[in-house]
Amino acid sequence: MNKYIKQYFDKGSLLTIKNKIYANTCLSLFDFQIKNDLVENDITSKIISGKYSEVTADVISKQFGIVAGIEEVIYMINEKTNLTVKQNIKDGTKIKDKDLLIELTGDPLEILKYERTILNILQRMSGIATFTNLLITDHRLQTQLSATRKTLWGLLDKKAVSVGGGLTHRLSLSDEILIKDNHIELWANKFEVSRFESLKVIMDKIRNNSVKNPFEIEVETKKEAYLLYIYYMKSKISAPLIIMLDNFKPSDALRTIKKIRREKDDSKIIFELSGGINEYNIKDYDQVGADVISLGALTHSPKALDISLSLL
Repeated sequence: MNKYIKQYFDKGSLLTIKNKIYANTCLSLFDFQIKNDLVENDITSKIISGKYSEVTADVISKQFGIVAGIEEVIYMINEKTNLTVKQNIKDGTKIKDKDLLIELTGDPLEILKYERTILNILQRMSGIATFTNLLITDHRLQTQLSATRKTLWGLLDKKAVSVGGGLTHRLSLSDEILIKDNHIELWANKFEVSRFESLKVIMDKIRNNSVKNPFEIEVETKKEAYLLYIYYMKSKISAPLIIMLDNFKPSDALRTIKKIRREKDDSKIIFELSGGINEYNIKDYDQVGADVISLGALTHSPKALDISLSLL
């Protein structure tokens, strides 16, 4: 993988509980889930309350997929409950029906209180990882596949994409520079200039601020893409440029990339395709010569993997 692509798009190494920011995100999600489930007011458990012996519960997969969320669930259980948890499988493992993922031991009523929260996390993250992996392997993608920021669970969704073999893209607005359509329009309207002139002014801003890391700018037409490339070359900026071709048809993307690379085949000029891409047409986009395809569907509408919990 081009080192600049990895620098900008691949933040998966940060998505571990060893990273305090990510660990706190996991705990916040767990707190949010159990608060919304009103765990402390479980009226069903109150009906059958009493002293019970410790039991074991198995969390089992019920279909083929790629498991994700094991690290997160184990951390949450250890930090937030009195239960004991045993890991039987690692994130990223291919699983099948009846595979044992984790074992829980403790008060059966406490297990049942947290059952849905545990399963929600595992099912969603595993569903995202599975879908990501299927797109990459089934279509034999040559282009790197990336998530977007169209997420429900933020960093956990991004982690699941990474587990499935995809790239995370930016984790937050503080990560890297991404100048999108609305930024360009905002500048154009403020100074009453055209979008083309706005792109040039923005490039001047990038140069004057001595940006060193890869930065990305979104374009909507072939002409915008080419002019952006020209402005970049004339500005002599040392930082790599990522050109996002937004809502381009495959044929237009192909022509745009070919034209620019014919003039300057440089690893510091990177192309991302985004918008209007789905599992049905992704192979068409895979053949245009871009470096990265970003797909909102990876995280905004995944199908949960079927996983269950059973008391023994």
